[in-house]
Amino acid sequence: MPALVQIVGPVVGDAVYPLNLPADAAATNGVYSLAGQSGIEVDGYRLGRVDTYVLSLRAPTFDPLRGMTTQLIERVAAQTGTESWEITDAATDYEYDQRQYRAHFELQATSLAMASPALPAAFVHPVHAVATPNGLGTMSVRQTVTEQVAVVLVAEQSQIDAQRRVISSALLGIESPQDAVAPLEYGGGQSVAVSGGLVFWRELYSYERLIRS
Repeated sequence: MPALVQIVGPVVGDAVYPLNLPADAAATNGVYSLAGQSGIEVDGYRLGRVDTYVLSLRAPTFDPLRGMTTQLIERVAAQTGTESWEITDAATDYEYDQRQYRAHFELQATSLAMASPALPAAFVHPVHAVATPNGLGTMSVRQTVTEQVAVVLVAEQSQIDAQRRVISSALLGIESPQDAVAPLEYGGGQSVAVSGGLVFWRELYSYERLIRS
């Protein structure tokens, strides 16, 4: 919510209030509330959060409201940092009891599920493991296990292709862990979520390791 207040405050002369208008509110003002929260999950891991807000701007006449609307749109578009903001819906009406024109907005803020978020980001987790049949009979075990690992990249839309190339250059051919018998190979990738200006892109890599007893 502090980020939303920073966006809206200059638009309404800092007359921005949570939930309801106070009795002594300025004639030109903004009121906001948190309407919902949802998560962005990949393979069962929660990697991001989307907060949805409802905002109403009010003014006694219509022309100032149009200017406030334009300013709000520009300020949302100019936001940078670890939170990505976007306006997902808008409407206008007239409040007869208060004799005010109103512009309503639905805004969404997408953030990363990290203690210290930073962009671009990469989340790494295991996805799948499959083993060949035992080749040594009943007394011993010798199997090759193919491990599949996901690397979920999070970046602005303009940066995602460059980040994919960086990750590919860093990972292809690595032999890890110590029991690996084949290096990391690329298995494919796809977009798993797009929220605000952020793209969540899932890349798959695999390697083979040997287990025996």
